[in-house]
Amino acid sequence: MTPLIHIDENISDLRKKDRVIGFYLYDKLDESIARIDGVLADSKTYHCHYLLINLGGFLQVRGKAVVLPVEICTVKDLGKVKTEWRKESMIEAPTPANITNLTTVEEELIRDHYGLPLQRPNLFNKQKQ
Repeated sequence: MTPLIHIDENISDLRKKDRVIGFYLYDKLDESIARIDGVLADSKTYHCHYLLINLGGFLQVRGKAVVLPVEICTVKDLGKVKTEWRKESMIEAPTPANITNLTTVEEELIRDHYGLPLQRPNLFNKQKQ
């Protein structure tokens, strides 16, 4: 698997559909969950695999950092990303030791929590077909 890089700005290397940093994440009841703080993208193709959000917290106090697989999210409008998951379920997700540098085990635990295959999809092969 290609290593992931942390990106916290909507840089031109990201695909247009992956430029969601600063957008807000909404749940299935259309309630705002959090602002998207960054993404983890493939270091070669810049295809986004995970969204980075912060749940809870207030003013200068950081909440829980959450890594959210893009497979469970859909960009709806400018500034809006939607997921079928509720905030309460996301709070229970495993938290990596270093959110900008996931280990393989941490990535598998996160994907398992959301009911996804343990290996992230190979987006490059899908595009060639």
